Amino acid sequence: MATESEPSRGLVIGKVIDAITKEPLPGATIRAVNSNYGAASDLAGEFELVVSSNVKAIEIRYIGYENVILDIEVEAGAITLLENAIEMKAAASNLSEVVITGVLQGQQKALNQQKSADNIKNIVAADQIGRFPDPNVAEALQRIPGTNIERDQGEGRYVLVRGLAPQFTNISINGEQVPSPEAGVRYVALDAVPADQLASIEVTKALTPDMDGDAVGGSVNLITRTAKSSRPTVSGSLVGGYNNILQTPNLQGSLELGKRFGQDDKLGIMLNSSYYETDRGSDNWETDTEELELRDYALVRTRMGISSTIDYKFNTNNELYFRTLYNRFTDREQRRRYVFVPNLDNSPFESHEIERLTKDRLEKQIVSSFNLGGKHSFPNLFLDYEVAFSEAYQDTPFDVEVGFVGEVDDLSIDYSNPEFPSFNINGKAHTDATNDYLNNSLYEFDELTSGNTFAYDANRTAKFNIGIPYQLASAEALVKFGAKARWKEKSYRIIENVYSWEGGDVTFNGTDGEYTLDRFQGGLEDNNFLNGRFLIQPNVDTDQVITHFNANKNGYELSVDDKLAAEAAESYTATEDVYAAYAMTKIQLQKLMLLGGVRFEQTTVNYTFSNVFYDFEGELEEITPDAGSTKYSYILPQVHAKYQLDANTNLRAAITASYSRPNFEQIVPTQEIDLNGREGSIGNPNLKPVSAINFDLLGEHYFGTVGILSGGVFYKQLNDFIFNQRFVSDEFNGRDLGANVQFTQSQNGESANLMGIEIGYQQNLSFLPGVFKGLGVYANYTFTDSRATIQDREDDNGTEEIRLPGQTKHLGNFSLAYDLNRLNFRISANFNGEYISEIGGSKDEDIYVKDRVQLDATATYAFSNKFRVFGEFMNITNQPFEVYMGNENTTIQREFYSWWARIGIKFDL
Repeated sequence: MATESEPSRGLVIGKVIDAITKEPLPGATIRAVNSNYGAASDLAGEFELVVSSNVKAIEIRYIGYENVILDIEVEAGAITLLENAIEMKAAASNLSEVVITGVLQGQQKALNQQKSADNIKNIVAADQIGRFPDPNVAEALQRIPGTNIERDQGEGRYVLVRGLAPQFTNISINGEQVPSPEAGVRYVALDAVPADQLASIEVTKALTPDMDGDAVGGSVNLITRTAKSSRPTVSGSLVGGYNNILQTPNLQGSLELGKRFGQDDKLGIMLNSSYYETDRGSDNWETDTEELELRDYALVRTRMGISSTIDYKFNTNNELYFRTLYNRFTDREQRRRYVFVPNLDNSPFESHEIERLTKDRLEKQIVSSFNLGGKHSFPNLFLDYEVAFSEAYQDTPFDVEVGFVGEVDDLSIDYSNPEFPSFNINGKAHTDATNDYLNNSLYEFDELTSGNTFAYDANRTAKFNIGIPYQLASAEALVKFGAKARWKEKSYRIIENVYSWEGGDVTFNGTDGEYTLDRFQGGLEDNNFLNGRFLIQPNVDTDQVITHFNANKNGYELSVDDKLAAEAAESYTATEDVYAAYAMTKIQLQKLMLLGGVRFEQTTVNYTFSNVFYDFEGELEEITPDAGSTKYSYILPQVHAKYQLDANTNLRAAITASYSRPNFEQIVPTQEIDLNGREGSIGNPNLKPVSAINFDLLGEHYFGTVGILSGGVFYKQLNDFIFNQRFVSDEFNGRDLGANVQFTQSQNGESANLMGIEIGYQQNLSFLPGVFKGLGVYANYTFTDSRATIQDREDDNGTEEIRLPGQTKHLGNFSLAYDLNRLNFRISANFNGEYISEIGGSKDEDIYVKDRVQLDATATYAFSNKFRVFGEFMNITNQPFEVYMGNENTTIQREFYSWWARIGIKFDL
């Protein structure tokens, strides 16, 4: 019997599952009847509900399912275990068949987790990811409201949240930040992570104090899978594909194994693997308005992912887990270039040049993470803790580029057609098959560049969180606090060798002659470059050149100064120590939830680097090693409110503080100054992080037919935002440079603001009559606008306003699906508005990426609840990547990828 000194509350622990599939239901809302007590089920469908000892029943709600009311008996100061899982039935008679075929299951999970979340976030479940033709995580994220991507060779790579550049987005795996495999930056290329490795993706747009504070745009969390039941699960896919621009097939496969073992299913083991290989390519022309380049790419990309989760539940209150994720991404790139360099001054002492360059490069990126932690529940305390190690590296074992140069008497370039320029050489049009630029004997050897690079980034993390429930008058509340430490190591090493030929005539294939391209031609061929608008001869066979190099090393001369300067200027090492602590409380007042708290983060960075100086003749003068450090701290208050208008309608508001750290390449103060060229680039150790105050207001209504209508506004006030500034000076660090030098350096701007509107709608229109009931709509639109103040680029004493780099005004998705029994069709359009990618020395030199619309289509047929076949058709309209400078009539790049397709089978045994 409880006395007055004993607690009047108890803890109820249970699990919510689907009555037919027995799969866990994450995001279910559990509430004590006639009380303020509430909780939500986690990814395993499990929940922990603190209730008063006089509570006699709980109610469980889940979108698309019938509500369940369960009688309970709670003892004060004790744990009440619901031995049998709470089974929920589909609310509509037609949903059971749909759920079995996997069409709506992912949508339900994602929407229920969003609905029960304390803060503003979007969640994409694995099943929902599979409904779109998105092989990697970046492309899956483009479907979420307010999220767009930057592409590489037509494939999604970097993620931008709410109109802000990739460095403003925090990327995590299982709640811990992922280090970047790239040398100078923090953000992660998510094309390295296969989409089918994940249970779900969370995009948090309003941070809570228990989250890392360095995310102004948002925080993306990738969650790996766990074993759900004692019934063995075997899932997988086998997929074949085709890339039209290279006219080559590709292959993809995945396999997932999971099971819980032992008495009461205490031990869970999940293994997941996938492999993806594809040939990709692009046809590209680009210019700086003076020189013209034709670029032809052929790539072989592979993506391999392996993940596992081992968890052990000692009992309902105590659990340990060990999660791993390993991703290996390789990119074998072959690129050939024509560079047309006219003599713009028509000087009789200078010729017109045409450069022919061929590149062969292999790049490998590895991203891995290991998380070991535990969770413990007590009647009046919750505890979780974790240690984690994650590392990423980018290894380029070889990077070879061979260059030849030819001279012509006359060269003119015509840009009057903004879509496709033209040129004339020695009186002949570029479409003339007898044009001199197609004569490979015209080009003489210029240089051979070979080398390798290695970038490394590792995080070691330890953290704990403690939650204590309490009562505030009639309100139920929770106080939570914790601490975290993260120790980072980051480094970059480069080896670069540049060789010229000093050996006179060459002997090749038994004949002597000049070192010209025709003697080494071969390699990549493309007889339909840009649909035949330009003619391209066979280019350099780099393997033949390397063979010649190995046999005639005495004839090649290494540029020692270029080697030393390049390796010194780009290499660095750095460490970064982050210590954080927070305290927060959550209060439930009937329909109103309030959450508030504060987070403190302190960062210390130490680094080593080298300074490189060239003299007035352009010769290397000196290389000096150096070291430095920087330190900063932030106090981040955060407040959230959630008001439940009814069981399916929420109003949300948040005011949060956050920041984004500068990239390492910006703060490491490496100096490369060329007095002969009158230019220099320098890091900025005094660069401050970008800090922000964020305001969010959102309304959301959930439909029983599995859908949502949401709309909201957000505003961000940014201080010390970062941009590249160009300035002129005749001295640096007390050193007299003897002449004015134009420097490029990252600087902090004065202020910036960004506002936006988000609207989202998705629903399965099963309420429509007849054949129309199979329709489903998925649509969202985001509008953003920004203003940033920087030093005037024309007047050193003035200021000017610009748009934030990466900010696009218009962003959206529209997808129309149709379910016909076991057959599902879907056509999807993704719109990415224009944005500034680079701030130039003047407004006329600002670089913009143009609007782009990509159209994709998918079809799936379920033979049963175990086997499905599907087909995907992507980039149907061959949308190019387009860039302009200053104004949209000055196009400086157009790159085409054509379409690609996949067909395959998925199984769930």
